Amino acid sequence: MPNISVYLKDETLEAIHAKSKIEHMPLSTIIREAVEQYLGISESKEARNNIYKTLSKEKPLGEWEEYHKGRTLSDVCRG
Repeated sequence: MPNISVYLKDETLEAIHAKSKIEHMPLSTIIREAVEQYLGISESKEARNNIYKTLSKEKPLGEWEEYHKGRTLSDVCRG
């Protein structure tokens, strides 16, 4: 994972250090999670994972082989 340097206000850094000690988490994890939350990355990752779990467990589209046969027949008729 690449690293970067950032400048923080003293009170922000103190708050991050306090949270790090209380939750026994590295500073980099706290900052990375905060940035991901700000950008909405963690929510989109969670949403993708939920969709994947739903699709892989429940197979709402049926079996892949059946779907693939139908798509193949449709493609043949278009040509």
